[in-house]
Amino acid sequence: MRWIRITFGLLVASLAATSGASILATVLPWPTEAEKVGLNGPFPVPEGPGGPLAGLVVYLSAGHGWLLHRRHHDGPPIAWGRQRGRRFGMVEDDWTAAYVADYLAPALEAEGAVVIALRERDRNPVAAISDDADISCFAEQIAARVEDPLAHEEGYLRLEPNGGAMWWLEVPYDGHWYLYSRWVDDPEHDPQAIYTVITPGEVREEVVDQTVHGGHYWPLGDYCLFGGDIVEVRLNGSGGGMLSADAVRLGGGSFHIVPEFDGKLREHTQFEVAMPHQVDALGAAQSVVEYECGNPVSDMRMRPRWASWASPEGEDAVYLSIHTNASPRGRADGLTVFAGIDRTPPTPAYPDSLRIADLMEQHIHAKVRRHDKAYRTRGARLGNYSEISPVHNELPGALLELGFHTDRREAARLQSHRFKVDATEGIVAALQVWWEERPGEMEPEPDPEMPDEAPP
Repeated sequence: MRWIRITFGLLVASLAATSGASILATVLPWPTEAEKVGLNGPFPVPEGPGGPLAGLVVYLSAGHGWLLHRRHHDGPPIAWGRQRGRRFGMVEDDWTAAYVADYLAPALEAEGAVVIALRERDRNPVAAISDDADISCFAEQIAARVEDPLAHEEGYLRLEPNGGAMWWLEVPYDGHWYLYSRWVDDPEHDPQAIYTVITPGEVREEVVDQTVHGGHYWPLGDYCLFGGDIVEVRLNGSGGGMLSADAVRLGGGSFHIVPEFDGKLREHTQFEVAMPHQVDALGAAQSVVEYECGNPVSDMRMRPRWASWASPEGEDAVYLSIHTNASPRGRADGLTVFAGIDRTPPTPAYPDSLRIADLMEQHIHAKVRRHDKAYRTRGARLGNYSEISPVHNELPGALLELGFHTDRREAARLQSHRFKVDATEGIVAALQVWWEERPGEMEPEPDPEMPDEAPP
């Protein structure tokens, strides 16, 4: 994906690359002298959000999406399309993205968790970006401009501990918008850097640790905004280290691609596409995108690969994969929750994954059955799936098959507001129980169904 930006006057330019995202750029007012002085820190650290899930980072994967299909998953491109077909009024690829964005992610955030969505939550087809090199960014106490492949456009401003930066973004049109920030991590950076978001209606503060999570966009919340509104984002330090001022982004944008096999342009919002087409907009190291041999990483393996790369060592984090199920033959319905194992090489599930899967199965089933006695469960099971495999995913977690879209009655259930609310309550309740138990180390333990070693 290539980022293309043109900045001139007060005109907003929207450009699309043949394989990229729609981007907006705007020239906005230069700060007053008083605003410049107000950037100088250090600043007191605001109190963080509370809630029963405070301190937990949830990597949330909404399964599937539009994808450039490849022969044997990582070979030459052969087709462009969704990964699941329409059944009884729904497509799994679309249902998972909408469910995560509209129900599950907001509920987890309301309980204090930080949600890192692997598929874009913002449905807007454009994204406004202000980079440190743009005229829509101003910084004080600049130590250096550092070239780094993990920065947006491969460079960022390194600021002194008492420095600060400001970015401005013009809202393209009325709507619901998600805002993100990006930095490059370093052990000498501030572990309590402060982003302040100023919109016409409110002011919010977000404390981030810039010693970790570099190279990808970090959520700064969602906002209902009017076209023409100016969103101002400020970065200040707590005095605990240098600051990394890179880029801020408003909106999701669009993905464009012209496959070689037919030369036709495809365009979809980032909200609609699968993980391999998220990484350029989301941010990732090259090692996430392709293997050492140069072959591209498949969709199903890129999800855990990205989460494992993004999550720093020692982070309190969990990985949840949201799906609906399909039966190749005969009628099947009900909930199934999987903890990940692997058979190549034989690797048992993380103890935390086993516990999370059990709790998810119990609480989702119980919450949904309060209003729907016909909802059944197929239990918590072990699953040899790349996305949750301990070989490919360093985080504990579970894969949730919330119901069968191949069953008429179950598809109707999945599409109902009542089910989505109840299933969400079950997932949140399960995480709260697990989080209160404060899990220990995530070393795999032997499982009776999976030997430690392959038999001789």
